[in-house]
Amino acid sequence: MAERVYLEYRLDENVIFVLDHRTVEVFDAAVRIASGGRCRWHVDQLGVDAKPTRDGTKVVLGLRTSDGSIGYSGDRMKFTVTDEQLPHLLAFFDRAKAARALNR
Repeated sequence: MAERVYLEYRLDENVIFVLDHRTVEVFDAAVRIASGGRCRWHVDQLGVDAKPTRDGTKVVLGLRTSDGSIGYSGDRMKFTVTDEQLPHLLAFFDRAKAARALNR
């Protein structure tokens, strides 16, 4: 059996990304809603879209469709990351993608 993967990345004082084996969870303390600003996805279902903007890179997380895009159903999170944050966040999601191959 493959070893469980656990990884955290703190984007800023409010946003924390957690990879716990095959689940990605994002906590945003700045969001004041009933769910507490928390979204989670199984790594097989997570879609990530990143597009450069003049302010950094806009990142959207949500349910991945069969064509690899992000669907409109389910939880979604959107935020902008700086050029300094981007490589760390991409490395986090590379680990999440690698976790798709675990236990297969």
